Amino acid sequence: MKPVVVPTSDVNSEHGVLVAWFVDDGAKVEAGTPLAEIETSKAVLEVAAPEAGIVLHLADPLQEVPLSEPIAMLFETPADLAAYAREREARAAAAAETPPQVRASVKAVRRAQELGVDLAALRLDRLVTVKDVEEAAGHGVDEGALPAPLEAGPGVQRIVLIGGGLGATQVLDILSGSQTQRVVAVVDDDRQRWGAEVNGVPVVGGSDRLRSLFAEGAYDAAIVAISTSVEARRRFREACAEAGIPLANAVDPTAKIATDVVLGQGNVICAFSHLGTGVRMGDNNFLSAYNSFDHHSRIGSDNSTGPSCVSSGKVTVGDRVRLGTGIFIEPHVVLGDDVAVASGAVIVRSVPAGHAVKTKIVTTTVVPAQRSRR
Repeated sequence: MKPVVVPTSDVNSEHGVLVAWFVDDGAKVEAGTPLAEIETSKAVLEVAAPEAGIVLHLADPLQEVPLSEPIAMLFETPADLAAYAREREARAAAAAETPPQVRASVKAVRRAQELGVDLAALRLDRLVTVKDVEEAAGHGVDEGALPAPLEAGPGVQRIVLIGGGLGATQVLDILSGSQTQRVVAVVDDDRQRWGAEVNGVPVVGGSDRLRSLFAEGAYDAAIVAISTSVEARRRFREACAEAGIPLANAVDPTAKIATDVVLGQGNVICAFSHLGTGVRMGDNNFLSAYNSFDHHSRIGSDNSTGPSCVSSGKVTVGDRVRLGTGIFIEPHVVLGDDVAVASGAVIVRSVPAGHAVKTKIVTTTVVPAQRSRR
């Protein structure tokens, strides 16, 4: 019996979506046979059979799957598969007859004891958090006790970041030495972050506070600091536009932006990136470090890239495009709206809207270096 796991080192994604199976449940396959397609926030991955065997699906198409768990099992013989199926059925029957085991964090268990919450009554099919316990007890965060945004000097643009994850730390680093912009607050819809700080900047509540804080004059503009979801970027950009909240750019001082580049609003451009002469960029894009879009390229809105994406001149990138890490794009290529490109791809022809570019993951083996004997 051999588990089939998703071959990815994407630290930004804990889950992916099983887009499609390429082989039927119970099919006999050879080593290297493509089995399934998995889509993460950064890439589209093809999962191949690590060895020959009979396939047992462990997930359905369009199901979200943890990247740390197998999506299938491989068996040498039909008898092995049948024995495993009987064992699964027996375990399922035993589980139905016994009370469900509650998975909860240590802090959640402690908080449940404090508030008198029965964790088993929550009936959650995932890890129970402090947030779940407090919501069940009606003891959520006291919004009146949340911290206020920071102050800024005269003439300094006050920024609120939307999202308090890793993207927020990147934007804070970009603006850390700015004399004209200062991040004064972070909003995040994860209530467990409320009242905490991100690199010294307070998390002042959820995104529902954007309107009221802006109306109170607590900040001047917002930046969407979420790099892993183009859909979230689009949604928050549209919410800010509806509320009349302007977006601000965050451009790392090491980035090289040609003098005639036309840049929209809400763009995050990380260290050592390059926009060549004649480039036109829309709104709300997140370019990771060492990106380069050469002369007279066109970039839409709500896009997100991994590090080291490089395009030749006169390339067109639509809206809500996701690029993985280390991608090269030839001249005159057009990437349509909602395209996803896996890490390591070399794009030599245009990709229609709504399509994905896959790359085959090559498994490598690390062995001790051979040292010459003297």
